[in-house]
Amino acid sequence: MAKFCALYSGSSGNCTYIAGGGTAILVDTGVSCKRILTAMADSRLDKETVQGILLTHEHDDHIKGLRVLLKHLKVPVYASAGTLGYLIARGLVTADTRLVEITAPTQIGGLEVTPFATPHDGAESLGFVIDTGDGRKIGVATDLGHITQTVDAALSVCDLVLLESNYDEGMLASGPYPYYLKQRIKSPSGHLSNEDCCAQVQRLIQGITTRFVLGHLSQQNNLPLLARQTVLSALEADGCREGTDYILQVARRSQPSELLLL
Repeated sequence: MAKFCALYSGSSGNCTYIAGGGTAILVDTGVSCKRILTAMADSRLDKETVQGILLTHEHDDHIKGLRVLLKHLKVPVYASAGTLGYLIARGLVTADTRLVEITAPTQIGGLEVTPFATPHDGAESLGFVIDTGDGRKIGVATDLGHITQTVDAALSVCDLVLLESNYDEGMLASGPYPYYLKQRIKSPSGHLSNEDCCAQVQRLIQGITTRFVLGHLSQQNNLPLLARQTVLSALEADGCREGTDYILQVARRSQPSELLLL
């Protein structure tokens, strides 16, 4: 049985736990080591089964706790060449850390991880599809300015998808951010709006995906209720029923979300 838990998710920090086949991995380490280990303990997730850390990109809300966490979890770090180069150049990993450039399907214990490119203004941003070894696949796609054909193809094979729902268009437009920052967020290499996320969910539910986790919500430009209602209303209009045709979760910002089993 595969397990998925968004330990933290949002513009203030991200970390996701995924397990299957006797192996667990963490995707991103964007909060402190103490908070990550505490969240795992509170959720009864065994840190001893973690065999790797995947990084989507090098922004602080995805790597903040990495250096200290690696002192407790002596596991390899998997990321793109651009992300690894950033970590090395800034001394964010020690010389004895095993760094693995991930460019193709890679086996990590009982899990197979396939990376795919995401359009974001990082050094070399990635999303991941994790095959849990029991016929289940989990997709992670946060920090992307738009849905590319590559992203769509990767997520379309997944049973569960963590997808960015970063901002509400109205809140961003009327919010306090300066013009340049609003333009960055809305750009093709920025973040995904509630509306764009919803459109992708509507596409995926026509295939095999039945579990959706909305993640990486902006603290200033979104509300969990808005993100959730955007998707619920659209799927209801499409004739899909929550709890029967799909499961929908909004990942929590400051505490672990409910554990999902596949």
